[in-house]
Amino acid sequence: MMKYRIMWLLWLIFMAGATVVTGSWLMAAVFLFSALLLILSAAVTSLGGRKTVIKLSVPRAAERKENFRGRLTLQNQTVWPVFGGKGQILWENLFTGEHGEIPLSFSLGCKETRTIEFEACSSWCGCVKVQFSSWKCNDFFHVFSVRRQAVAEGCTVIMPEKQNSDFSFLTREGFDMESFRYSGNRPGDDPGETYDIREYQPGDSIRQIHWKLSGKLDDIMIREKSFPVDDTVLILAEAFQAEREPRRAETVAEVLSAIIRDFMEKKIPCQVGIYDRNAGKFRQEKVRTEEDHEHILYSFLRYGSDGKTPVTVQEYLRNPGTQNYVNYIYITGDPEDKEAELLKQKGEVTVIGCGVSGGDSKGEQITWKYGSQNPEDSQKQNTENSCQISCWKLH
Repeated sequence: MMKYRIMWLLWLIFMAGATVVTGSWLMAAVFLFSALLLILSAAVTSLGGRKTVIKLSVPRAAERKENFRGRLTLQNQTVWPVFGGKGQILWENLFTGEHGEIPLSFSLGCKETRTIEFEACSSWCGCVKVQFSSWKCNDFFHVFSVRRQAVAEGCTVIMPEKQNSDFSFLTREGFDMESFRYSGNRPGDDPGETYDIREYQPGDSIRQIHWKLSGKLDDIMIREKSFPVDDTVLILAEAFQAEREPRRAETVAEVLSAIIRDFMEKKIPCQVGIYDRNAGKFRQEKVRTEEDHEHILYSFLRYGSDGKTPVTVQEYLRNPGTQNYVNYIYITGDPEDKEAELLKQKGEVTVIGCGVSGGDSKGEQITWKYGSQNPEDSQKQNTENSCQISCWKLH
């Protein structure tokens, strides 16, 4: 742009000087014609592109490390043409921080509609936000330019690789069928089941006295009622990382997927909690079928990726609903994440830290192979694609 401006400036100076020196009407006419051309070009540029409708469309989902195609449609609604439009499509994986840009050049005739196809590719799973936010309308001579604003964006979810892993260490303690109805570590108000028997304490209701046992022991014994649970487990996953690390983020998504699938195969009732940042709501959904599994994984990546702070646990505690759980599984990829501590008041909590050191030396340590493990892929890729995860219980 600057080069063309300098050339035109030198041309006008030359023609003005030639007109003065020679006194020729021809030189004066050429000078005036050149000046008029620039003025007309500036006027057309100022009017061009002012009423341009822009739409951007991308696929709902795509595969990891494979190109996905998008479309940018521009409709000029005026009679003023756009000679040299320039802009760029920006894309960012909100889950991992990966980003890129695609430069575009185009022209639009009067009342013309043009569709530009483009391709993008992400090496990691997550939600890829694609945006076309501003562009420049240049004149025919590339001397003048006017910035035009546009609001056109779309999102494509890159689903993680399907990994099968045995999480029997999670189900080793107390996930039997009898524990689906009542919590084993929390009293409640359900008289249908006894949580514990203990000695009388001041303030206890007379209705809680276990008369038969009190007569046998010659002491006043109290029967505590049980806390009913609707599902054994609530699985919570946090997408936020203070410093986004793609391999940890990838592992969080794959571990969430693998745990859900493992629980489904073992027929352990569970729900998954997702904070929908788009709607500003916390959602709890039952996972019973493969369709449920795909839906909740898509929602986690699509609506939970663009986080500035960890909010999943806090949003759940703010509005926990009427469902009761005996166990919580919290998955995180942020080494500084302490949100799981807030869950201890609700039930037993198991933390799965992806790329995070465990808080309990007795916890499980796993080397997780993330990404494609296809034997046809390079040996180097299969060797490097690993992340350490730690699993421990909060006490």
